[in-house]
Amino acid sequence: MIAVAKSRGQISTEILVVVGIMLTLLLPLILYSYGKVNVAKEDLAVQKAEFAAQRIASISDSVGYLGGAAAIIEEIEIPPGFRNLTINGHDIVIELQTSSGRKQIVKSTAFGLKGENSLANITSPGNYFIEARAIDRLDGEIGNGTSVLVSVK
Repeated sequence: MIAVAKSRGQISTEILVVVGIMLTLLLPLILYSYGKVNVAKEDLAVQKAEFAAQRIASISDSVGYLGGAAAIIEEIEIPPGFRNLTINGHDIVIELQTSSGRKQIVKSTAFGLKGENSLANITSPGNYFIEARAIDRLDGEIGNGTSVLVSVK
């Protein structure tokens, strides 16, 4: 009777050792895959930021070509890691914070852009409604024709 109990205890110990060795071998694989998931999330955030900047540039060009009182409102997704949205001349700049530092996504338009103060309301990731409205250039501005006013609705 004692031999049976000792045999069962030995089998339990061996199973624990085998399971421990398997977990030890799997731990690096788990850590590696966790790191790859984080990199994939950052790549997705960069792609979303590029798409958002491209959409803003596209609707700005559309209303610029239409001129007059044309306006388009578009829902834009701002990704995680967002730091800043800047409208500067013909450029739309979205800054992201990633594990490798700050990244800037820049898209250009055919028309001069003006950013309204409401763009400062974009402070966190999420969905925002962006309006692009055609406006006539004011006296004293370089060139003539149409500019585009970009704001948050």
